[in-house]
Amino acid sequence: MKKTILGLGFTAAFCFAASAQASFLIDIDTDGLDDGPWTPHANFSFGGDTTTASTSIKATGVAGLAGADSLFGGDASLGPDTYQVTYNPGLDGDNANLTGVSLNSEGDIGGPLAGATGDYNIYATWPATNNVNTANNGLVNFTVDDGVGTVFTVQLSQNTVQDDDGDGFGGNEWIYLGTATLDASTTYTLKQEATGNSFVSMRAAGYLFDAVPEPASLGLMGLGGLAMLSRQRR
Repeated sequence: MKKTILGLGFTAAFCFAASAQASFLIDIDTDGLDDGPWTPHANFSFGGDTTTASTSIKATGVAGLAGADSLFGGDASLGPDTYQVTYNPGLDGDNANLTGVSLNSEGDIGGPLAGATGDYNIYATWPATNNVNTANNGLVNFTVDDGVGTVFTVQLSQNTVQDDDGDGFGGNEWIYLGTATLDASTTYTLKQEATGNSFVSMRAAGYLFDAVPEPASLGLMGLGGLAMLSRQRR
């Protein structure tokens, strides 16, 4: 009987993981081509007085990313070059199954069941680089707000962050920005702002809202792991 229960647990966990979408992923360029012209995602826009940016090479080896053009710089003059994306868990739901997928060299793994109220790990990605706004050490600000106030803000260097994966510079993986509790009835804006306008003031290829597994989900997947161990030991 114990073996049967474990087997059913494994089957349920496998079916759960295989059928569930996990994340909401925003590609900067949705045409799928690394060719210069770009088609922005419906949730992407420029902010402040930024109206355009230049396209550049694709980010490579990033889980779930289509691998089309990336953006750099901008034409802002009154404020910082600004890119922004929106996400409403209840309306946008999820569009990428990254459950159990490695997101970066830091060991982050994609979780299940986006599209509802809960905690979300939020990421950004861009091509590996060492020339973002070198006068300001490549520093870029990322801010999440809910239309009323700031949920969190973080500043990091796009030139050096998480470059322990051997590519030499930051980028080409999902870079963790922070974790926030998102409500399914609220539209959130993730804003990326340069700390100084220059030819390459910042870079962007995509953004990811990845749901943090609830304890019940972790228990179900853990039960599946026990089933695998039980089979291996018999």
